[in-house]
Amino acid sequence: MNHIGFVYFDLGNILMAFDRQIACRNVAGLFGGDSEQADAILHTSGLQNELETGRISEEGFARVLHQRYRPTSTVPVDDILHAISDMFTPVPMMAEVIASVRELGLPVGILSNTCRAHWDHIRSMEADVMRGPFDVEVVSFQVGSMKPDDKIYHVAAQRAAETANVDASQILFLDDRDENVIAARSHGWNAETCLGGPEAIEALGRHGIDIPMTRGFEVS
Repeated sequence: MNHIGFVYFDLGNILMAFDRQIACRNVAGLFGGDSEQADAILHTSGLQNELETGRISEEGFARVLHQRYRPTSTVPVDDILHAISDMFTPVPMMAEVIASVRELGLPVGILSNTCRAHWDHIRSMEADVMRGPFDVEVVSFQVGSMKPDDKIYHVAAQRAAETANVDASQILFLDDRDENVIAARSHGWNAETCLGGPEAIEALGRHGIDIPMTRGFEVS
């Protein structure tokens, strides 16, 4: 018997595909140089993570980027935020998957590491997959913690409990990174590593959430 009472979906590569090299090329185009340098400044250094946990403001992020890339440059903050965010595309099938899960009577939520710039950009795209409706949205920049840290799971579990009266053992979480799934399981959740689309449908099915194939899905 299905015991799942709430389903959390990760954002990146589950609901929205992304390519951080596109963001790196965008930033390199603003400041000059190459995408490898941009990648080192944004990601290897941890600067993007600072933004995604809310430990640095958008203005502070832009200031540090200027300092590390080219101190004499004067690229507007809004241009930088657009450059790092213009890299997302909706994952095929997932709007229908969300709708099917909801039709089965299960509440759904988003649990994601992301920054305000990415979140606002994705919302502005008005993609069907983001229409949900989602009963809970837990995003790292608002919580001040990012997966796989404990705090964000505690917050997500509490909000699921308040919304759907479920305990940890009734939560299912789909994420594309093993470390985030392992952390979720350590909190008593059900969790699966997968990508959006057919893999997500199969992962849901392993937990008794059978998505009807009447929507034209093809699962190998």
